[in-house]
Amino acid sequence: MPAPQIAAVPAAPAAPLPAKPHQSAPGTEASRHLLAPETTRPLTLWGSSSMSSERGYEGTPLTVRIHEHLALAAAPASVHCFGVGATRSPHTLLMRGLDTPRLACVGSPEAGTGRVRAELDSGLAPAGPLRIPGTVDGVPGELDGSSGTWFFTPEDPTSPVTDGVFTSSLAEVAAGSRQVLWMGKNNILDVDGVLEDTQRMWDAADDPEHDTLVLGQWPTAYDPVGSDTAEAVLAVNEEQQRRYGDHFLDLAMLLTSAEGLCCPPLAPLSLLEQAGTQGALEMHVAPPELRAPDGIHLNGWGNLAVSWAILQRMRELQWL
Repeated sequence: MPAPQIAAVPAAPAAPLPAKPHQSAPGTEASRHLLAPETTRPLTLWGSSSMSSERGYEGTPLTVRIHEHLALAAAPASVHCFGVGATRSPHTLLMRGLDTPRLACVGSPEAGTGRVRAELDSGLAPAGPLRIPGTVDGVPGELDGSSGTWFFTPEDPTSPVTDGVFTSSLAEVAAGSRQVLWMGKNNILDVDGVLEDTQRMWDAADDPEHDTLVLGQWPTAYDPVGSDTAEAVLAVNEEQQRRYGDHFLDLAMLLTSAEGLCCPPLAPLSLLEQAGTQGALEMHVAPPELRAPDGIHLNGWGNLAVSWAILQRMRELQWL
């Protein structure tokens, strides 16, 4: 099975190159600018496993990854995918460079690599295959938590690493870009924390009122109506809908309503005619045809529907 997308390696799917303008371009200068803008803005995706399309190879003949669909639609703009499975909203802040904890070295560096075990004074524990390029008081390297323990490896093995402030370099990648946020599901029971962390990401955009699209959480097979997690998902979604308006995309409605399940990419599945769908609608969870076998991730069909919904909203916001 393919490994989940990691933060240190932005997704870079192939995208068509922009066509060279004809020597005698038709239309007026204004119309040409409207149809083919001279400037494009990059798009940065932040979140956990759903944002990385972790189980997009399930259910469909071809793997469906959300960032690849967005890259094709946004070309020639760059699309950077920083979705990392199992991470929580505080990890997203760390990746974005909004949290800059002090790093303390534990023990001596490894011979030949300079890698040293580390602890963060924020107390944040590693999660998932998280590897973040960054600096410790100006020394460039990588903070690696993929083993369950933090390690910092300097780019130059001979560079001494001492206690200092860690700052993610991904903030430089995200500079000037619009952003899509799908963060907080893994710590959804901390409703106030998820809302605060998402708001900090929103505020960090160049133009907070226009540069961010927040994706709502969707109820998995383990979030049936009446459960604590279902109540938390509902609370977060309702508050974010209130705060962000058209810059919030209600994916729970897309994946758990009769109207959403009839959207164009899902129409061939005739979901409303499937027995499992009716039971899922009663429990207000995504139907089994859209879920991976683990019950907590979307499969290729689910990712296809989400990709379609994101692109529809991006067109409405005139991002495309």
